[in-house]
Formats: sequence, structure tokens, C-alpha cells
Amino acid sequence: MHEGESALSGPLGREQLIELFEELSSELARRGARAHVYVFGGAAMSVAFDRRRTTVDIDVRVDSGREKLMEAVEAVGRRHGFEAGWFSEPLAVVLPQGSDQRAATLYQSQYLTVTGASARHMLAMKLVAGRLKDRGDIAVLCKKLGLTNEKQALWIKDEVLPGVPVNRQAREALAKVFERDLGYER
Repeated sequence: MHEGESALSGPLGREQLIELFEELSSELARRGARAHVYVFGGAAMSVAFDRRRTTVDIDVRVDSGREKLMEAVEAVGRRHGFEAGWFSEPLAVVLPQGSDQRAATLYQSQYLTVTGASARHMLAMKLVAGRLKDRGDIAVLCKKLGLTNEKQALWIKDEVLPGVPVNRQAREALAKVFERDLGYER
């Protein structure tokens, strides 16, 4: 490998994401710091729900250790030639710390704890995002949750993110999930 070339180029799968968490942990250890992040989006889907799923970034909510974590993120990103934003906190989704009681620990070391959005929270976020491209993730999550109809999925969204609307595209994706992907009649 040449200088500046990364073994972690292209879409990131489960194994590459775990490697990045390990590198972040090592960087935090060098700084004598600890951090906790809550991961959602494609990274959580890949690590927790669908091992074939890949992503180009890691969406997080930083729950502790922000300053040193961001230094570690910068060092790891530079090492791999990642563009800014590879590890980010999207403003579109605001979930208060501690609101996801079912969040599982996806990675843990002495320096870094990574919890991942539960299937219920992931489903709510995917429905609120309202993107047709999320249909595959929505299908995986609905199957994992044992849902048999759209109303159940929308009820979960309302429970997790009350008052946040689901757009037409998300409703269409949800309908296709139950009709085509999971084989349920409307």
C-alpha cells in the first residue's frame, strides 16, 4: 500500500466499521480519553442488522468525550484519506441521550463505547428520512420486529418520534415493503 492509501476505501461494511471503531479507541487511548457514541443510519444497519449492508459514513450522536473523540476522528480520517464528514452528527435527527432504552452495545473497549440504534428507533428514523432508497433497510427492520402491516410500523414511528411527519415517499416505500418484500396483502 502506498502512503495515504487506505485499506478502508470504498463502502464500509461491518468488518471495516469495527476496524474503524478499534482505531478510534486506540487514538482515544493515546489521548488518555474515553468516549461514548450512539450510532444510527447505515453504520448501525451494517453492524447490528444486515451484515451485507455497506455505508460511506458513520452517523452518530456523541454522548460523551466529544473533544478528544473529534481529535481521534480527524487522525483516523487523515490516515485513511477520508473526506470531512465521514463521521458526523446529522442535525436532521435529534434523539435525546437515553431515549433508546433498547440500544445495543456494538463495540466496547476501555476507551470507546459504541451503542447502536435499536430496530424500533432505526425504523422510526428511516420512515422520517422519507427516502425510497431506504426500502431495503425498512424491510429488514420490519421483519426483525415481526411487523405484518404498515400501521404497526407507523405506530412505532409515532411512539419513537411523535409529531414528526412521514412523507409520501416513505409511505410508498413502506407499502412496497409489505406488498413486495414481505409478501403481505394490503
